This record gives sequence, structure tokens and C-alpha cells, in this order.
Amino acid sequence: MGTHSGFLSLLLAGSATILAGAAMSLQGRANGLLGAVLGGAVFAALISFATGLLVVGVVLAASAPSRAGARELVVRVRSGRLPWWMLLGGLNGAFVVVAQAVTVPLMGVAMFTMAFVAGQVTGGIIVDGTALPPGGRQRLTVLRIIGVLIVLGALVVGAAERLDLGVPWWAPLLPFIAGGLVSVQQAFNGRVRAATGSAVVATTANFATGFLALLAATAVVMAAGVRWQGFPTAPDQWWLLLGGAFGVIFIGITALTVSRLGVLLLSLFSLFGNLLGALLLDYLLPLPGSLVSVTTVLSAALVLVGIAVTITPASGSRRGRGSRT
Repeated sequence: MGTHSGFLSLLLAGSATILAGAAMSLQGRANGLLGAVLGGAVFAALISFATGLLVVGVVLAASAPSRAGARELVVRVRSGRLPWWMLLGGLNGAFVVVAQAVTVPLMGVAMFTMAFVAGQVTGGIIVDGTALPPGGRQRLTVLRIIGVLIVLGALVVGAAERLDLGVPWWAPLLPFIAGGLVSVQQAFNGRVRAATGSAVVATTANFATGFLALLAATAVVMAAGVRWQGFPTAPDQWWLLLGGAFGVIFIGITALTVSRLGVLLLSLFSLFGNLLGALLLDYLLPLPGSLVSVTTVLSAALVLVGIAVTITPASGSRRGRGSRT
């Protein structure tokens, strides 16, 4: 009976994590469409971050441990025990959302996801070799190099198909760079989380920093003559405003399931959900730039294989079950 209930618990946690990963593909589609409605990618990113900040702000205000963590964060930054620039991780998050709004309409959610994940894996192997992560430096192994090369090879194959169809060369490059920067953001978040004992505080700091940066960017863009064209008003457009909420859903679900799955399975399930959701969106509800071909599916599968090789404990990764956020 215990084995059956344990398996059922694992199955439920895995299914929830896959759905959380799929929510991230919805975030990419929402932000991509919202940019066209509002008249600019920066405007879409601003709305996405405002929504996310509202949600995590309510959670922070309602949680006594989170409020205590926020006070601890202020004390540590003021005393210099936590460098103030560790709070700038949200700038990378803002760049990710802008990249979504710019490139998803050009090449679809699936290609964006593959390029983003490839950048994240590549950036991760670089950042892990520095003193930035809270767990310290992580050694570079042959398996990790092989995993990254598989992911990069899959990205090249998928991107080449898009370029042949007229997608500009910088379109896959932008989410790749965004993914690489997210590795830095995750290291900063880990430091803030370790200092405050609260993932909610780290998430709120991210959304707050990103929102302020996007608010300034919006002012600059509008001063340069770019007009805010409107707001989603059609009955079928209301969900475009939920990009930030989808991100918070992902954070909330994975925070719950990581204790059951461990970071290794959590990473695989969430990435599987992200890629599967992106492929289904592009296939069932295609945009002009969407493409789901045999090459696309094979590229996505190779990305998952490369990630599995990269994060397996045999590769020297600390992302196994014992390394829980």
C-alpha cells in the first residue's frame, strides 16, 4: 500500500510539474501576442511584470515568514553582507520577456523555447564554474560538455530550418542570449534565497527590479515616439494579460513539487512540459511564424536528451535529489 501511494504521489507531482512547464509556453505565446496589441515588446513586458509583481506581492504580504525574510533582506543589503547588485537578477527576467514578445511572433513558441533552453544550459555550465552560485563552483566534466553540445546541435538544426524560411538570424540568437543571462539570474536568486530563507522574497525582488527597469524603458521608448496603441479589449484577448501570472504559477507549483521529485526530475519534467506545450501551441493554434515539422520535433527531443545528459548525477551535477531549492 505504501509503495502504491508513493508512486501515486510521484505521478501527481510529475504531472503537476509538466503542467507548470506548459504554463511557461503559454507565457511566451501571451507575451508575443500582447506586444502586437500594445504596439511594442517593452510594453508587453511591462504588463507581464506588473501582473507577476501583483501576484507575488499579495503572497508576500500574506505570509509572515516571507515578511520576515524581506526584513532580513533589507538588513543584509544595508549592512553589506549581501551585495546590492545581487538584487538585479530581475533585469535578466525583463530581457527574457522582451525577447518573448519580439521573437515568438516571428518563429513560434517551440523555436523560442529550444533557443532559450540551449542558452540556459550553455550559460549554466559557464556560471557553475564561477563563485556566483550559492553552492560554489561545480566542476566541468566530459558528460556535461557532451550534453551541452547535443543541445547546441539540436538548436542549430532547428534554427537552420527557420532561417531557410526567412526568419532573421537574430531571432534565435535573442532567446539564446536571454537563456544564458537567466543562468546568472538564477545564481543571484539562489544567493538571495539563501540569505533570506524565502523563495517568495527572491521572486518578489526579481519582479520588482524588472518592473522598475521596464517602467524606465517604457518611458524612454515613448519619449522616442513609440505610441502605446491600445489594450486587449476583444473577448478572446483577456488571457494575454496573464503572462506574469503564468510565470508565478510555474514558480509556485515547482516550489511545491521539488520536495517530492528532487531537482533532477523537476528539471526534466518541467522542460518536457515546456517543450511539449510549445509544440502543441504551434501545431494546434499556429501563428504566421509557427512551424512544427519533423525537424522541429526531433530538435526538441534532442534538446531534452542533451539536458538529461547534462544534469544526470553521473555528470558531476549537484542537481540531483539531494540538491533541493
